[in-house]
Amino acid sequence: MEVFNVTQLEGAIGQIQEGNFTIPERAEWEIIVDKINTVVMVMNSITLMLGMGAAIYLKEILGHVKRPIGAAIGMLGQFIVLPATGFGLSKLFNLRPYEALGVMMISSSPGGSFSNFFTYWCDGDLALSVMMTTCSSIMAFGGMPFNIWLYSGQWLTEGDETIVVPFLSITTSLTFVMGPVIVGMIIRHFHEKTATIITKLTSIVGWLGCLVGSVCWLLMYWDLFVKASPLLYATAILLPVTGFILAYVLAKLFCQNHQVCRTIGIETGSQNMPVAASVILLSFHEPHIRSKILMFPTLYGVMLLSEVFVGISTFQTYKKYCARKDEPLYPMTHVAKIEPGTRAEKASLTA
Repeated sequence: MEVFNVTQLEGAIGQIQEGNFTIPERAEWEIIVDKINTVVMVMNSITLMLGMGAAIYLKEILGHVKRPIGAAIGMLGQFIVLPATGFGLSKLFNLRPYEALGVMMISSSPGGSFSNFFTYWCDGDLALSVMMTTCSSIMAFGGMPFNIWLYSGQWLTEGDETIVVPFLSITTSLTFVMGPVIVGMIIRHFHEKTATIITKLTSIVGWLGCLVGSVCWLLMYWDLFVKASPLLYATAILLPVTGFILAYVLAKLFCQNHQVCRTIGIETGSQNMPVAASVILLSFHEPHIRSKILMFPTLYGVMLLSEVFVGISTFQTYKKYCARKDEPLYPMTHVAKIEPGTRAEKASLTA
């Protein structure tokens, strides 16, 4: 769930391509709910990333820059593993062309800013998460059109071949990530106690924003949930989970610790839904075609949030009640202890 305003985006497209399509009329209450959702999501994204930045030290980011193995594995998961997974699920369930296109739009998108929020609550590597979100947004300029071209050609009919990648939307998403994060890191550098308070407050507020966003989407697009086929629901449920598992295993194959593996899995499974929706709105002009392709991104957003809530709840419960109290949750640095030698041992060394 990211910042996304259908009304404003469709209006902008209408000004650019006048006469190519008509925008269906929307009920007044839908417009009001959409505006509420947009304001809440924008503010939520800014405050969340401020809080996530306030939880990161600059040296942590620099550590991943000097040794970028984690980010490199993450990019493999983001732009190779997940698009292939989306394609495989579409073929496995024999989805209809417009449904499969929706799956590929999501699978080919960069990571979203909410993945950093999810990583925080799963005790992942937050600095790596922010770095991966930034890198995937930059790589999306080339990786996204390549994957859409590679996998979506067989489902495109004549006249639909021109897929428009929303570079402005990707750049905006990158700004929403990096701007507040940098401010938060500056606060932590000069006043660590204030930064800790900001992180705790924004992490709690973030759940409220996610809840409001989910309710708004359910109210505005309830008809899509009614019309969606069981196989499309299965794909929406499996794509985030499968992406997480495959990316986790990939990171393990490169001998990364559980914290890094978990972070890479979350980043891979959590895609930037507004970027995918922007591609659809910019590329397909017929409203009825748009609605069919937008069906999957809408389902994906709600299913992802539901699965993340269950996963975080399970992790926090395990951490509180099942993790051994005498052992840290993650491997810590071992400290050597020097014991005094016996007289015989000392004598043998000096002999």
